[in-house]
Amino acid sequence: MRTQIIGLGTVGRAQAHLLHKLNHEVHAYDVQAKKPPKYVNFITKPHSNVNINFICTPEAQVENAIQNLVKNHVQGLYVVKSSTPPGTTKLLSEKYHVHICHNPEFLRKKYAFQDVENPSRIIIGQCCPKHGRLLAGLYKPLNKPIYVTEPTISELVKLTGNALRATVITFWNEIHELAAALRLNTREVADLVDQVQTIGTWEGGQWGTRFFGKSYGGCLPKDVDQLINIFQQHGLSPTLFQAIKIFNEKL
Repeated sequence: MRTQIIGLGTVGRAQAHLLHKLNHEVHAYDVQAKKPPKYVNFITKPHSNVNINFICTPEAQVENAIQNLVKNHVQGLYVVKSSTPPGTTKLLSEKYHVHICHNPEFLRKKYAFQDVENPSRIIIGQCCPKHGRLLAGLYKPLNKPIYVTEPTISELVKLTGNALRATVITFWNEIHELAAALRLNTREVADLVDQVQTIGTWEGGQWGTRFFGKSYGGCLPKDVDQLINIFQQHGLSPTLFQAIKIFNEKL
């Protein structure tokens, strides 16, 4: 297929690398002059006749990119890979009367090329079944799980996944402060807690995603209270755990 990348930052370069690996023709356009890889045909104006346009700009520039494609009568499917707020893809599709899918990336900046070649999964927020199948076919050679949903869900999935990681990092940083105050090895605590199995497998598994709209119960409230007290006894501020308690009391 003839593909086009709009925006040659980390995401755009990784997507260009993948498309080249999958033997597709790759063109790229970026308003900021950047030295492209040799396998990319760097252009000063978007080509009008392509099969798929991958929009890989910063979130704030997504609409401008789509507007520019429409203005230049660029054909083919538009695919947003940026982390846009939920509802953005549908809104822009209706506003500019073009088909737009959302296809979030799951990349680490330092390992973008490795991650794009070996993704954990591929999520396609389709505008219609025809274009959902087109993208699924593009990624099929990777032999990775492909999930097709609506764009607003795929947009929220991307933001939720990163928010979960941010929360877990914050969680363990707070625990690390307490462990240091108690002169304990945080690594050993983390290994014995084994967060993957604690959340996903042990004592019923799927912790968190089994309780939509319900507060926690059982021994959890008293143990969170006890942990908060221990923090405070050592002159520490358990910001995250206090927020957890407040939110669950509201429920």
